[in-house]
Amino acid sequence: MNQATIITRGMNCDGCESRIEKALAQLEGVRRVKADNRAGRVEVAFDQELDEALIQRRIEELGYEVAK
Repeated sequence: MNQATIITRGMNCDGCESRIEKALAQLEGVRRVKADNRAGRVEVAFDQELDEALIQRRIEELGYEVAK
């Protein structure tokens, strides 16, 4: 299992956290996700078959910026 901490800009409330968590949880291979708007990060545990770039793209599709 892989783990990633993704620095994310644009989250500013609990609703943003929930939105990201729900969207990422729907991706096949995501095992655990925790978004923290105060820290500006999303922590994700996922299967090796899932590409971290796909997770980042999903966050961007929701309207948030991912630090590269």
